[in-house]
Amino acid sequence: MNEACRTNVKDPMQGFRAWQRCHIRLTTLYGSAVLVTLATMGAVFYALGVDSSITALQQRLLATTTSLASAIDGDDIAAIPIDSNTLSPLHEKLRARFEEVAMQDPDIETIYVLRPTQQPTRLRFLVDFAKDGDTAQPGEAYEASELPIMLKGFVAPAVEEEPYADQWGITLSGYAPITDSAGRSVGLVGVDVEVVQIAGLRRQVLIVVASAFGVAFVLLSLASILVARSVRRPLTKLIDGTAAIARGDLTTRLHMQQRDEFGVMGRHFDSMAEALQDREFVRETFGRYVSEDVAKLLLDQRIHTELAGEERVVTVLFSDIRGYSTISERLPPVQVVDMLNRYLSAMNEIIDEHKGCVIEFLGDAILAVFGAPNYLPDHSERAVRCALRMRERLVELNQEWRQSGLSQYWQNMSDESLSERIGIHTGPVVAGNLGGTTRMKYAVIGDSVNVASRLESLNKELDTDLLVSEQVYTHLPSDLLEQLDDKGVHKIKGRQQSVHVFGIDRGSSAVADRAQSA
Repeated sequence: MNEACRTNVKDPMQGFRAWQRCHIRLTTLYGSAVLVTLATMGAVFYALGVDSSITALQQRLLATTTSLASAIDGDDIAAIPIDSNTLSPLHEKLRARFEEVAMQDPDIETIYVLRPTQQPTRLRFLVDFAKDGDTAQPGEAYEASELPIMLKGFVAPAVEEEPYADQWGITLSGYAPITDSAGRSVGLVGVDVEVVQIAGLRRQVLIVVASAFGVAFVLLSLASILVARSVRRPLTKLIDGTAAIARGDLTTRLHMQQRDEFGVMGRHFDSMAEALQDREFVRETFGRYVSEDVAKLLLDQRIHTELAGEERVVTVLFSDIRGYSTISERLPPVQVVDMLNRYLSAMNEIIDEHKGCVIEFLGDAILAVFGAPNYLPDHSERAVRCALRMRERLVELNQEWRQSGLSQYWQNMSDESLSERIGIHTGPVVAGNLGGTTRMKYAVIGDSVNVASRLESLNKELDTDLLVSEQVYTHLPSDLLEQLDDKGVHKIKGRQQSVHVFGIDRGSSAVADRAQSA
C-alpha cells in the first residue's frame, strides 16, 4: 500500500460524539430498558402490595366486626328504645369491650353500634367508642344515605372497598349485623380505620418496593457497566485493528482469546490480516517479475487467467545495449549483474513513467509495449518520448559508471560510453496470456513485435541508435516530427514488405521531450 493511502486514512473514531458510540448507546438502551422494567415491576409490586395489605385489612375488619356482632345479645339491644339517650349497664359493658378490642389493634380508631329506624337511611347510635374521645351520644342520629355498604351491614358482614369521608374524618369501615333470637337484624357493629393508618401502610409498602428497586437498580447498573465494558473493549480493539489495516499495517493482529462472538470475529480478523499480508507480499513480488499494469490487472480486477488474448493496435519498443556481449566477457560476473540491474532498473522506471508495459527482459534487451494491457490513445507519442528519455538516462548512467571506475572495462572499445539501440513500431498485435494451464505469462504476439526488433537491428546498418517506422511517424506531434530524419525505405529480415523508417540523431535534445512527457 502506498504512502499516500496510508497518510489519508483517518482515525475512524474521530468525529464521533459520545452518544454516537456504539457501547454508549448500547449501555443507554440496555440501562433504559432495565429502568423501565424495574419501574414497571415496582409499580406492579406497589399496587399488589397495597392491594394485598388493604385486602388483609378488609379481612381483619370483617373478622373483627363479625366477632363483635356475634358476641352481642340482640334481644338486649332490641329492649332499649331506639331514641333513648340514657346510659345503661349494657352501654357500659359494650363500650368497655370495644375499648379493649381497639386498644389491642392499633389500626382501629372507632367501634360503634348503629340501629335502624323507620327511615331506611336514618340510623341512630347505641354505643360509640373512639380513641380520640370524640364520640356520639346514645340515640344520636346518623345519615347513611351515601354509605350503601353500611346499609348492607344490617343484612350481612360488609366492608368498604375505598375510604369514605364523613363528619368524623376519612375512614375505611367494616360492618356486621346484630340479630335477635328471632333472626331479625336489630343493629350493626361498625369498625373504622382512619385513612392515616392506610396511608402509613402505603408508605411502608412504597418504602419496601423502593428499597428493592434501588438495590436492583444498583446491581443491574453494575451489570450494565460490566456488559458495556465487555463490548467496548473488544469493539475498540477491532476498530483499532481495522484502522491499522486501512493505514497499511498488515502486521496487525488482535489475538483475541474470548470464547464468544468477539473472539470468533477476532480470529477471523487475524486470518484476514494474514491473508492480506500474504497477498500484498505476492503482489509486491509478482510486480517485480511482470509489469505493474499486468499485476494490477490480474490481482485487482480478479480476471480469469484464461489462455486467450485480444487483438489491438499498440506501439512496440525494442532496445538493447550495443556491444553487450563483448562487455559481458570483460566484466566479472558480479559486476555484469550489478551493471545490468542498474541499467534495466533505470530503463524500467522510465517506461513506467510513460505508461508503458515491460513485457520481458531478454538479457540486456527490453521488450515494452504502449497501449496494452491498458488502452492509451497516444501510445505512439509516449513510446518515442520514452525512448528519448531512455537515451538521456543512459548518458547519466555512463557518467556514474565513469565516476565509479566501472567504465574502464569498455573504454578501449570503439566508444568510451555505452549506448543502446532502439526500434519502435506501431501496429496490430495479439495481447494476452501465453503458456499452459500451470504456467503462463503476459505477452504480445504478431508481426509488429518482429518489426520493432528488426528496426532495432537496422540501427547497426544505418549507424543510428533510434529508429521509428512510418506507422509511428504518422501519429507524432510536430515537436517530435521536427527531430526526425527520413532514413528511407528498407528491406528487413523475415518480412516481404519494406519499411519506411525515420531516425533521431544522437545530438537531439530530450529535455523538451521530457517536459512534455506524461
